[in-house]
Amino acid sequence: MTKPYEAYLWAYFTGEGEGGERVSLAVSRGNTALDWITLNHGRPLFESSHGTRGLRDPFILRAHPDDPSTKDSPTGTRFWMIATDLNVAALNGDFHEAQIRGSQYVEIWESDDLVHWSDQRHVKVNTDLAGNTWAPEAHWIDELGQYAVYWSSNLYDPAIAGGADPAAREDATYNRLMVSLTRDFRTFSEPQVWVDVQRGPDGSGFGTIDATVAKQDGVYYRFIKDESTMTIREERSTRFSATVAGSYPGAWTPDGPQDEWTLVADRIGDGSPNGYGGVFDGGEGPSIFPANPGDETGFAWYLFIDQPRYHHGPNHYVPFASHSIADPNGWVCVGDRMPSSQLPTNADGGRPRHGTVIPITAVERDRVLETFG
Repeated sequence: MTKPYEAYLWAYFTGEGEGGERVSLAVSRGNTALDWITLNHGRPLFESSHGTRGLRDPFILRAHPDDPSTKDSPTGTRFWMIATDLNVAALNGDFHEAQIRGSQYVEIWESDDLVHWSDQRHVKVNTDLAGNTWAPEAHWIDELGQYAVYWSSNLYDPAIAGGADPAAREDATYNRLMVSLTRDFRTFSEPQVWVDVQRGPDGSGFGTIDATVAKQDGVYYRFIKDESTMTIREERSTRFSATVAGSYPGAWTPDGPQDEWTLVADRIGDGSPNGYGGVFDGGEGPSIFPANPGDETGFAWYLFIDQPRYHHGPNHYVPFASHSIADPNGWVCVGDRMPSSQLPTNADGGRPRHGTVIPITAVERDRVLETFG
């Protein structure tokens, strides 16, 4: 019998400073996603020994019940953590360079219990024509019986000078969302373009990054960052693999196409007080997750959005919540209910940037607290 989820786990990095591009963990103090205990005395638990030696945007995924690989797990489940191979500190903050000659790899760990983790795997998932592989996440696709892994990439045309040779590239293009399939997080299918919307006026910049996905009642809900407005939009579709090209889709209607991506909400939270003395007017790295049964806040869904300093924010996640993931007007900022004293805070003062929150059981929470407490 599956135990109920009664707590949450948070994986995150804290920024570009010394020690920031490593992965830390926190667990909720109770059955709420708005009060946290930082693990390992506020010190990161994962540090990269491959690629750029930097870790950003960690994503933790619990194996789907239909995944046959869980049958050999002593706990009956499995977790994977995937992260961006990016060391912005070593580039002196040059995100532009990171999109031209960045990594085509992701970093992967796996665990059966959130305590004992495998050695790091440095896995190439992207095409040679990609300039970066940012913010990888994954979701089980029922109709395919596999996991879809998706991320953001600048792509370069091999017919244009410098397209196939990173050393000869002079400028970035724009970020597209890419997708690949895997059964084991070891081998991956050839990546395909999932979202290709160029919003810049001169043919460069302002693409799409930072997708996060949830599914409810047969419908996929996707949250992405539109880099032209620096805000988050929510879309829905009954067919995960449907592609978007040229322009973002229009609003969903009950009698419209259900198997194509359509707009649910645009500019989520824009103009709201962020709960930390400022206004939420831009963000990135959304993390969508369901509230546990009996969650103390009474909400059904959480959407955490990273509001860094360069988006006029507190340089950490800002929490939003809703009673319905399908309600375009349902997202409300609850930053005032997660004050700084309840945020995970590392020993160096860093707080959670782009990462993941997942529901866990009380047994799983006690296990990580006992180990990393």
